[in-house]
Amino acid sequence: MSKKIEAVFIAAPFWSYVNKETGEFDGPAFTSLSRILEHFDNQGCVVYNAHRREKWGQAFMEPSEFTPLDYEQICASDVIVALPGSPASPGTHIEIGWASANKVPMVLILEAGKEYAGLLMGLDKLAPVRTLMVDGDLDLELLDRAIEELLLAASDRQSSTVG
Repeated sequence: MSKKIEAVFIAAPFWSYVNKETGEFDGPAFTSLSRILEHFDNQGCVVYNAHRREKWGQAFMEPSEFTPLDYEQICASDVIVALPGSPASPGTHIEIGWASANKVPMVLILEAGKEYAGLLMGLDKLAPVRTLMVDGDLDLELLDRAIEELLLAASDRQSSTVG
């Protein structure tokens, strides 16, 4: 990736992936999400993520703690990478709303063949958003290219409104 990002917020379903009886996080979701987190770790980014912060469901924080923390971390990020979930994750959708309201560039990762809210699909008309439709494992190079294009478009938009 030629345009260096310093901080990224990774938003994805959480509570729905934690088995209420065992407290274990869903295996395939863990593998998929860990792969994305490690990708940004390897680039030297500050990676904000509730799953990791709350030890994959082993150390849930209280809403009065995690709500302002998530908001602050989203606003401090150069980009948000969001997996909204299908069925929709209410928490992830709130995070997407915060990012879009604050014009934080965002990549939405959607699974092919799943249904998503119409408002989510039209979000790119209001905020800097790129959508990646995936079928199987996410291509991390494609994610990097989407972020690069997104940040370039966002900086072009800013420079055309300045002055």
